[in-house]
Amino acid sequence: MLLTNYLVIGWRNIIKNKLFSCINIFGLAIGLAACSLITLFVRAELGYDSFWQQADKIQRVHLTFNIPGRDPIHAVSTPGPVMQGMKKYFPQIDLAARIAPINPTIEKDGQNFVEEMRMVDADFINIFDFETVKGDLSQALNDPHSLVLTQTLAKKYFADQDPLGQTLSLDFDAFKRDYKITAVIKDLPENSQLTLSAMVLIDESDWTHNQSRFISWFSVNSQLYITTKKAGDLAQINAGLDDFVNNNFPKLPIGGDDVKASELLNMSAMNIQQLHLNAIGMGEFNPRGSNETVMVFSAIALLILFIASINFMNLSTARASQRAKEVSIRKVMGASRANLISQFLGESILLTLLALAVAISLVEFVLPLYNDILNKSLAIDYGSTDLLQITALALVVGLIGGAYPAFVLSNFRPATVLKSNKSAETSASLKLRAVLVVIQFSVSIGLFISTGVVYSQMLYAESMDSGFNKDNMLIINRFGREAANQKREMMVEELSRNPQVTAITWSQETPGGSNENNTSMRTPDMSPQDALLIGQRTIGYDFFKTYQMELVAGRSYSRDRNDIRTTTAQLREGTDFKSSIILNESALRRLGLGTPEQAIGKSVFTGRGDPTEKLEAELEIIGVVSDVHFDSLKASIRPEIYHLSHNWGRSVSIRFIGDPMALVKTTQSLWQQEIPGIPFSYSFVVDDIAQQYDTEQGEAKMFAAFSALAILVACLGLYGLASFTAERRTKEIGLRKVMGASVLDIVKLLVWQFSKPVLVANIIAWPAAFWLMSTWLESFVYRIDSSVIIGLSVMAGMMAMLIAWATVAGNSVRVAKSNPIKALRYE
Repeated sequence: MLLTNYLVIGWRNIIKNKLFSCINIFGLAIGLAACSLITLFVRAELGYDSFWQQADKIQRVHLTFNIPGRDPIHAVSTPGPVMQGMKKYFPQIDLAARIAPINPTIEKDGQNFVEEMRMVDADFINIFDFETVKGDLSQALNDPHSLVLTQTLAKKYFADQDPLGQTLSLDFDAFKRDYKITAVIKDLPENSQLTLSAMVLIDESDWTHNQSRFISWFSVNSQLYITTKKAGDLAQINAGLDDFVNNNFPKLPIGGDDVKASELLNMSAMNIQQLHLNAIGMGEFNPRGSNETVMVFSAIALLILFIASINFMNLSTARASQRAKEVSIRKVMGASRANLISQFLGESILLTLLALAVAISLVEFVLPLYNDILNKSLAIDYGSTDLLQITALALVVGLIGGAYPAFVLSNFRPATVLKSNKSAETSASLKLRAVLVVIQFSVSIGLFISTGVVYSQMLYAESMDSGFNKDNMLIINRFGREAANQKREMMVEELSRNPQVTAITWSQETPGGSNENNTSMRTPDMSPQDALLIGQRTIGYDFFKTYQMELVAGRSYSRDRNDIRTTTAQLREGTDFKSSIILNESALRRLGLGTPEQAIGKSVFTGRGDPTEKLEAELEIIGVVSDVHFDSLKASIRPEIYHLSHNWGRSVSIRFIGDPMALVKTTQSLWQQEIPGIPFSYSFVVDDIAQQYDTEQGEAKMFAAFSALAILVACLGLYGLASFTAERRTKEIGLRKVMGASVLDIVKLLVWQFSKPVLVANIIAWPAAFWLMSTWLESFVYRIDSSVIIGLSVMAGMMAMLIAWATVAGNSVRVAKSNPIKALRYE
């Protein structure tokens, strides 16, 4: 009966105080929903690759090149020979296997496809416990003619047929082979740094024509996974990797004889469960997350929930003080303090459960959009403990939010309250509410500033002068395949006749793609041991014209000049020929060649072939171009040279005018006519560059959305408090009006009362936000100035003040305009 009575009274209070109940319920619902959404994201980020049976023993080996005068070059892949070397060197290693990307062309039923597959060593299927759907996976990679498909790829090529025993012809460009399907495995979960659609066995004899694929000690083309005999063996392996490098790697083409290999190369191993958030470097198969992002959004989740809880506590305390007479009468009628505490906590929990129902509805409504922004498939699993955890969180918030008013109200003295015949409002509760409002707005202002900084940096990255014109640039891919390259010159000539095409070129690398190709280079007065490592790009004729890069001095490569570079084979034969080369300004400074004008005509020497051959080609500098940002702003511009490749290019770049899709359609038609055996593939440079910041863009949108929610929740609470304050001061306002106060005077009085905590909140939020965002910006080599943060802080403070005024003014005007006679009859 007592419980029923509490529920009835609690429900009546909710209905009676509709405004406060709605603010409490919806404010807390927004907080719980935001917290739930962020928790789903954080849980997914922390759970990568934890589903493997041997997850604690699976490690991946990484490599870092520490080149003097350059940013460290990090790679999550390793040279091919490292696998056998580590197996012999480290007794702690149980299994080791490489995995390398390969994109063969497949012809099936008259159609051509390019698939992203993986080449692996035989032990790869022993390291990872793939779930087999068909076939015997343990025997599936016994020979280099076997092919393992995932369910998705098997369905794509064989529909409802049994794929086992059937064959697919894979064209790797270097060779073509029929593969028999020996097993089908389940698709890998989304939360893995591994991604594969099919597996074939690595046969190094297939790649003898390409020494860099699996034979070279300095070409990082495959990821290396190892299993340790014990989880604790990882530390011992990491401790011994410097000695391994010194004892196994050949002499690097740079550095003197006294320079150890470990001074230029660092290797490390990392557990597979740590890769998603902690690994750095090129060669990753799936996008990575970051520990900083997880920590930031975890903090935002807690802050939003904290703001919502503050609202809940503030409004509960404010309304509870109006119930002093009810509490006193209950005490007089025999209610114990425990009964009263139970009643108020029960009402708090009832409000919380209503907020929980609204929160779950909000989460389900927002999840599809949320997943689109993050490119994930997050969901609440109601069959697991997810719902229980959310409910437990809501109950904890309800108990904390209701605890203060419950314990304070239950301690009222009936005689004092009934004698005064008025509501009880202690100075302690007033001070507590003021402190909580300050905290609320400090957090909200801080989030506002942080959101502004993140977006300003994103806009800076998009609008920064990159040194070339990225607009109206179409990239046609897959010219690196032999069949396409044979038609490249004809395609370029044919496309250049198109009135939409203003310039056309080809190259191995295009903007937005990773490029860590390097070569050793020295000036004539430097010894070969002192050669420097300089980045290199392979380009075709008219590259600088097409990308509209500034030629600072000299000339560009010309078909009318003998600019074709000496081949490694010619150098081996003893050919003495001086090739042409173009450098960027950073390379000029790095090599100490003086001004661009002074550098023209000078010679430099670059290493060719295997470092042990000690082959060098002499190059004459014919041009110097300005530095450009082809890569992310998180990396500094590297010193680099531009090699001419007159007969090969991975991609063709087209500068155009007019309708881009009309050009795409024309180009595709020509491609399908001339190169029907390879699927057409294209992209636009602006999209490729924007893709570099996809992760940051998604996180920025999340940041902005949740910051807006935090501000909304804070304003809801402020609105509720303003309404309560105006109601509580009704008689005071009536007296002021009778004494001659105008509506404006009363509005200014009430608005100023709520302006003070917002001003204090600014004083707290500004330095904290400045420090945090300055630290965040340090991850970008090129970033906005710190003065932008100061400007955003001022803007955030003004916005917070305007929001507070707008929130409070509505109630203030309504009360100030009320008839003073009614106000004086109040209570």
